[in-house]
Amino acid sequence: MDGLLSFRRKYYKTFIPLNPEDVAPEIPNPTRSNGLIVVIKGAHCGKFVRRIHHRFEDDGAITILMLAVVKRVISSPESLTGEQLELDASYLCLCDESKEDRKLGDSLMDDLRRVGRKIRAK
Repeated sequence: MDGLLSFRRKYYKTFIPLNPEDVAPEIPNPTRSNGLIVVIKGAHCGKFVRRIHHRFEDDGAITILMLAVVKRVISSPESLTGEQLELDASYLCLCDESKEDRKLGDSLMDDLRRVGRKIRAK
């Protein structure tokens, strides 16, 4: 497997070689993706974030996501770090998470999202 990535098929437990050119990050929908996201470019690369809200620039051509940085610790709930970012969706990649983790993350973000919607509505 020289220079090739591989992944394990979920049900068949076999490896299939992949070319790196065939693999792309799953970019979040700026207006709808509320799951766990990781920053994949720029100064904040590697940070886990959750979407608070979004805003449009250049007459709706570019959508900027307002994000809250979360601290992830194995076998304990996420916590907010207090840091907030504004990034383009191309700097981000969706992460897999369980339904339980998603519900906990949504409840963690409820207050921030409520405030974000009020601010953007003005």
